[in-house]
Amino acid sequence: MQMSGLPIALALSGEAPSRALLERFAGVGLVRGEYVFRGILRYPTEETAGAELERYLSSVCAATEASVAYRTLEVTQAEANVLEGVEHEDDEDGDDLLGLRGVRRHMAFPASLDAELRAVRRVRERHPNLEVVAPFVTSADEYVWFRERVRSVVGPDVVVGTMVETPAAAVDVADLVDAGCRRFVVGSNDLTSLLAARRRGPALREGSVPGLARLLAHVTAAVHAVDGTVDLAGYLTPTLVETAVAAGVDRGVVHYSDLARLGLVDPAALPDLGHLAAVKARTRDAIAARRSRISRHPV
Repeated sequence: MQMSGLPIALALSGEAPSRALLERFAGVGLVRGEYVFRGILRYPTEETAGAELERYLSSVCAATEASVAYRTLEVTQAEANVLEGVEHEDDEDGDDLLGLRGVRRHMAFPASLDAELRAVRRVRERHPNLEVVAPFVTSADEYVWFRERVRSVVGPDVVVGTMVETPAAAVDVADLVDAGCRRFVVGSNDLTSLLAARRRGPALREGSVPGLARLLAHVTAAVHAVDGTVDLAGYLTPTLVETAVAAGVDRGVVHYSDLARLGLVDPAALPDLGHLAAVKARTRDAIAARRSRISRHPV
């Protein structure tokens, strides 16, 4: 499948696509692990990773021979607070784009990451097409720490890529290349918001963001120089796809929930079309309920 000449891979957030649907795409470019856990409102532990994550990844990997890229837990502090079993709660709201996110959270609390990775290892014993992607990276040091942790738990031959969601990661992409990374997924949602200094939303998605085209071209040139690959994930629009094609991006990664909106797949062929919205609503309700309890009973 293509959009304006750009090959398209699928992004999953807990949906269960059929083999027939997966065959239409250039692999599974991103599995967003946090939605597996947000769907049950429980934090990654040995129990939840084994019962939920392993089952889900096994079903996705078994349905395709193409690569499947799993991104480990990526949540804001507010989202983490409402997950049963979270190791640290913080009532400072702050900005959802900032704070203890991505690899920084993994480095602070590695036990939950290890639980995810042990589930990944068990799945890879049966499905070697499974890869791992580091979330919300800001430096090569963070990527190297993550990669070594993944390989120590999962195995030395697993492909470990990285998200490029922060301006720091995009500008210093050469450092990530020098550190040995060859698989890059540019996360357009957070990156465009940080570049434009605006909150995420439809208005931001539909417009052109100053500097994005130049930054994408910069990332692609550095990665292609070492025969690496660059995907562009997020809420893709025709404008964003045109920018990606001009920059030389290898694949676009489209959310399952956006397939019908973009006219790529008939809604009748997408039984899980409302899954992501339902999980997000469940999280919002849980956050609102927690804040209400705290306001009534302050410490």
